[in-house]
Amino acid sequence: MNIRKQKTLLYLLLIIQFCLVTGYLYYQKNYRSKDTLRVVYLDPDRIRTSLSPYGPGFELELVNKFCSRHQLNPVWIRAENFQDAVSLIQSGQADLVIPEPGGTEESLNRIVRGPAYLSGRLLITHNQWRYPLRSMEDLCSVQVTVPDGSFFSRKISRLEDDLGCSIELNVVHNAGKDFFNHLSNREFRFGLIDELSFNLWHGFFPNVHETYVFDTEYEYSWIWSSMHKGLDRSFTEFWEAASDDSCFEALRDKYFGFFPPEKDAYQLRHFISTIENKLPLYIDSVTEAARSYNLDPLLLIALIYQESHFEPQAESRTGVRGLLQITRDTADFIGIQNRLDPEQSIMGGAMYLDFLAGRVEEEGVSSWDKWFFTLAAYNQGLGHLYDAMELASRQEKNNLYWSELKEVYPLLSFTRYFETLPRGYARGFEAVNFVDNIRYYYYILHSMISLSRPEVEHLGGLLDIIPDDWPD
Repeated sequence: MNIRKQKTLLYLLLIIQFCLVTGYLYYQKNYRSKDTLRVVYLDPDRIRTSLSPYGPGFELELVNKFCSRHQLNPVWIRAENFQDAVSLIQSGQADLVIPEPGGTEESLNRIVRGPAYLSGRLLITHNQWRYPLRSMEDLCSVQVTVPDGSFFSRKISRLEDDLGCSIELNVVHNAGKDFFNHLSNREFRFGLIDELSFNLWHGFFPNVHETYVFDTEYEYSWIWSSMHKGLDRSFTEFWEAASDDSCFEALRDKYFGFFPPEKDAYQLRHFISTIENKLPLYIDSVTEAARSYNLDPLLLIALIYQESHFEPQAESRTGVRGLLQITRDTADFIGIQNRLDPEQSIMGGAMYLDFLAGRVEEEGVSSWDKWFFTLAAYNQGLGHLYDAMELASRQEKNNLYWSELKEVYPLLSFTRYFETLPRGYARGFEAVNFVDNIRYYYYILHSMISLSRPEVEHLGGLLDIIPDDWPD
């Protein structure tokens, strides 16, 4: 073989080797194991939250629910921005994106956007020591704080076009603590944020107020690749089934269903002040009661605040009295001699809560739903809880989920419904408000301790008292 042919053969072998190596590297980079789901996320706080006491995170549970249904293991991939996330999908290196609010308005190649599973509106916020928004032109004369993300950038660009001015921005890393710290510390007058983030964080920063709410809603939707037909079909079927899935509604309610529609900054400040100044007087009794009846002491604290604002002499118009607003009949049932004695009230209230939880558990209700049902029974009585569960069954709802029962409870106030039930009339709307208020106070307490907020430093030891199997 002559030298020229040898060189040609060598070049050919080198080209083949290069193609094989390149193909192998591409395969390794884009290979999708049949038992994995590669999930891209932008905001870590939305995937695994340190805020909520109700679970590891809504998005995490949602993805795990899909993976459990299809025997998949999630592999989480962090992207710095939405464009990088889309690139990972389009190049075949990922299967699903948990996007920022609003996702994308563009039609992208090989990208499918699922139906909305959460929605909200954008808000302009201000801190209470500065003037609220008097007109949109105010945004042109000050620096506006916004979270990093294309969704917020697009909104600012539209505002600039509408106002004919340039808006100076202070861009923070996320829509959580960084954003609220900047406004709360009086560094900036206005901020732009999504409603979901505002709900999650406002309880810890009551001096940050809404000053304007935009009419247009944004939506959260999964975004996935259409490259793998089997996965594409599985995602589509998952979301088609979710519209009638009571488990999905229960999950959404667990994380977001208790936030008050109207934010009362005065009430929040009063709650925090009470926890700082009055709770220490009763903390030993709360600790003893929680240990005696295997309760989360923070839930007991939230219940006491809802019932009496930690006023031991409190008495309602219906005659219930004391820190835990115990009726005379209940006091006789659990053996309380003096309802106005703080120690007796706290221990007796914890005993009664434990009794109710046992009755609820016998009905097959578990986890957080068990405690939401228990709180409703504490407020309106165990009999009315049974009536609400019966009515839920009649309406073909799942009567083991609070998200379903809270839709039925208000009907106990209407003649056409309560006259068909054994225990008759009940203040059903009050029961729902009662439970969701306690859920909100409990959320704030637990999260403030987790975040090491100075207002509740004296409560840090209570986390060690929470039962290992809580909330079951």
